[in-house]
Amino acid sequence: MYYRLNEDYALRAWKYVNHGMYHRLEASPIRVDDKTYDLLLQCDGEHDLPDSEELKALAEHGLISQCEKGQAPSDWSRYRKYPHRFVPAMNLMLTGKCNYNCRHCFNAADNTDRMSEWDYDELLDLLDQAADCGFHGFTLTGGEPMLHPKFNDIVREIYKRNMVLERLTTNGHYLNEETLDLFRELGATPQIKISFDGVGHHDWMRGHKGAEQDALRALKLCAEGGFVTRAQTQVFRDNLDSMKETLKVLEDIGVTETRIIRTTETSRWVKNSPNGSLTQEEYFDRMLDLSEWYLGGEHKMNVCIWMFLCLYPSLGAYEMVQEHRKDGVYHPTAPVCEGNRTMMAVTCEGEVAPCLQMCGELSSFNIHFDSLKERSLADILQGGKWLEAVCTNLYALREKNSICDNCEWFGRCCGGCRALAILSGIINERKPDYYAVDPLACLFFKGGWYEKVLDRLKDYKHF
Repeated sequence: MYYRLNEDYALRAWKYVNHGMYHRLEASPIRVDDKTYDLLLQCDGEHDLPDSEELKALAEHGLISQCEKGQAPSDWSRYRKYPHRFVPAMNLMLTGKCNYNCRHCFNAADNTDRMSEWDYDELLDLLDQAADCGFHGFTLTGGEPMLHPKFNDIVREIYKRNMVLERLTTNGHYLNEETLDLFRELGATPQIKISFDGVGHHDWMRGHKGAEQDALRALKLCAEGGFVTRAQTQVFRDNLDSMKETLKVLEDIGVTETRIIRTTETSRWVKNSPNGSLTQEEYFDRMLDLSEWYLGGEHKMNVCIWMFLCLYPSLGAYEMVQEHRKDGVYHPTAPVCEGNRTMMAVTCEGEVAPCLQMCGELSSFNIHFDSLKERSLADILQGGKWLEAVCTNLYALREKNSICDNCEWFGRCCGGCRALAILSGIINERKPDYYAVDPLACLFFKGGWYEKVLDRLKDYKHF
């Protein structure tokens, strides 16, 4: 009997990753055991396979179909092995232009407008390169990504290449039913992340009258349309007391999850709001109060508090974001940042960085990792400063950082966040250092917050 892999599935392999599989409309790769993968490789219209329970199961799950001899899988579905490291996703800044003037924006180190934007033909070439290199999921961001004049076309072109829109990060101003209809037409189910910085404070933070109304309208539209929604909420000194009301408003309109983020001391924010940030101690203290209140109420919306806690009220549970490994076991070959390792960040100028949260500050110091305007995507994936940074493992971090190397908590925190490590150096007027200490991770574990959380939230499950 002859079988072929169905159109919606594709077999892939990379350097150090011997097998993987994509579904055409799902961003994350599907894990397949060795035996199943070897069997799928033979479903190529050429191997005469004896009938088996394994083949029947694969057919019942829609992965394969019987075929005539010589009926090979489609060009996209056929097995491909890439000579470079596994990087499945791209965080792509389409444009630096924005209709708002956010006071804390990390895309620029000062208050000058960022007017760079991807040329459409260059962008199509980038999408071709991404498809040829085995990328599959995209996050589109900006600036305001929907301000790009070819936004809808870009989304269509992603799907023409059998890649998917995994996330859209937007201020919501341009989001409407037409956009959601486009997503439905393409089979796109992105998580839609919309900024909302607190009841009564959003207009000020975003530098735009009517921003609050626009954000709530867009969040409600997406929630009612069945899309996964995340509100991105900056918390700072002036809006701190509005957080309870803000969470209630967001939950009432059907938001799936709210992410509360401490507005950190980027150069732009310091210029626009001196002393506007909560201290790190204040942040943990007030967010622990908020967490206890939220878990104790009748809530369903999940809340993730940046670099602190994720709350799952329907399960009566929480997890500590800083606790990267709950067993505390040190794995020397693990990457210093899983997010950086599996998602390439690309700016509107074509710069490639470990993550976009670094890009504005790094450019102000004339620090660059790589550029798609100077090297091909395939070339960058083969080697260079960017690849070296994102493939840095925990052993290398300990080699370069004696504080982390001698810390009893390292097995749990795994060195913390590299973006915060770089930012802390800039704040303290030091040269940015990718291998520096993350002060927020140090405070959480060495400052006793791990134990404080366990004590205050003892009535809830700790995942």
